Amino acid sequence: MTHESPPGEKPTIVPQFVSLTFGLWFPFFRWMARTLPPVWVARLAEATAERAIWERDSVREAILDNYAAVLELPRNARAVEVTGREMVSRHSRLWIDLLRYSGRRDVDPARLLYARNGDERLVVASREGKGAILLTAHVGNFELGGLFLTQLGLKIAAVYVPDPSPVIEQHREDARRMLGVRGLPIDTSPFAFLPVRKALEENLCVAIQGDRDVSGTGRRMPFFGRTASFPVGPFRLAQVSGAPVFPVFVLQEDDGRYRTVVEEAIRVPNARGEQGEAAVIAALAHFVATMERTIRAYPAQWYLFTRFWDDAS
Repeated sequence: MTHESPPGEKPTIVPQFVSLTFGLWFPFFRWMARTLPPVWVARLAEATAERAIWERDSVREAILDNYAAVLELPRNARAVEVTGREMVSRHSRLWIDLLRYSGRRDVDPARLLYARNGDERLVVASREGKGAILLTAHVGNFELGGLFLTQLGLKIAAVYVPDPSPVIEQHREDARRMLGVRGLPIDTSPFAFLPVRKALEENLCVAIQGDRDVSGTGRRMPFFGRTASFPVGPFRLAQVSGAPVFPVFVLQEDDGRYRTVVEEAIRVPNARGEQGEAAVIAALAHFVATMERTIRAYPAQWYLFTRFWDDAS
């Protein structure tokens, strides 16, 4: 990570130091998150990591472009910058909570919950024995969701694309394991779906991110007045496996507690040809509409640091 200073502005020492020593301070950050009061860690994150992110031109400009579209406001509107800064702040708090609560036996998940909505849908699906696809997005504290779902007696796996930083990925994988979540790394290989299919056959609930078309093979859908490409893989997998797709979100309320939301199942008929493809596209459109509605309600909890839309100015 390199620091880019705005024109005419001298580089600031703190962001440069954070960028250059990232691999060293992140393990220390994890120790602090698990040891010190959260408010102390949050203040340190605000003065270092959050400041480094916001002062990086390319990242800040991308955030502002994205939120101009989400809020349907001019890019220079005050609300756009306020929401963008809040997103950066909430992102660091997401990490603080994940690192703080993973692997601790003295944490009562019920005390972290504001409300639970739709849990019974996953329990019913588990009885069907075909597993379930928990389709979420980079919205809310999706990584911490395993802490709440395992309390229902469900077996959870999380599909993920490894982070470019091996330091971050190692700590995130450790956190998943301590939460009782099996990690399923994927790449662009045509056989990447096989471990996911196997997990469904073992009746696991498999969490997948549905807001990033990593492979570039998705379908374009209307999204906040524009169009963007979204992955169709989860719906094709549901079609061949018979597993239901549940839009799932773990959203943070203003008091710091979480609301878990499990929407109605999306069923994808196992049809062939044009009929089967139409069923996949209809299921994708349903999920994208649900995701847009959720982001509208919690805009500062959609974590994205690059431009999302191809036509963003």
